[in-house]
Amino acid sequence: MKIRAALGLAAAFFFINSFAQQSGAPPAIYKPGPEILAELDEAARNSTSAAGVSVSISPGISVRRRMSGLPQYSVMHPYSVEIYRILEGSGTLVTGGLLITPLAEQTSDDVIRTLHGIQGGLAREVSEGDILVLQPGTPHWFSSIDGDSITYVESRVRVTTAPIRYQ
Repeated sequence: MKIRAALGLAAAFFFINSFAQQSGAPPAIYKPGPEILAELDEAARNSTSAAGVSVSISPGISVRRRMSGLPQYSVMHPYSVEIYRILEGSGTLVTGGLLITPLAEQTSDDVIRTLHGIQGGLAREVSEGDILVLQPGTPHWFSSIDGDSITYVESRVRVTTAPIRYQ
């Protein structure tokens, strides 16, 4: 019986492994750092977007740069968790509190934003190497950016079908 179970597991593993290899999915998605920075530099040359500029690595994963001297959106994502890894620069990130109305036009069901900041919340200085995990429904905002810009990896993963709002 044990031999039969082991053979069954081996056959299942072989089938799954063969299917995964034939599906055409790459074993990894790779984008070199210099290429990412060049794309961000090019996008930033002509941008005045309050959302900054970004380079998509794969669905839900991007590298974003926000520039100082421009208005910054305060946002929350009612369906998604966001993870930031600061790559370059520093600034003050406010999390929690309440988005100050009026809200800007919604670009998707998972982005609620305003150009008027956050009332309350916790302000913390963030810089290269820091990692932040923003739970669904948590307002967040770069209230200030030191120097010219701040660049970070942004991973946004939709984790719920019901909106979560902390305000």
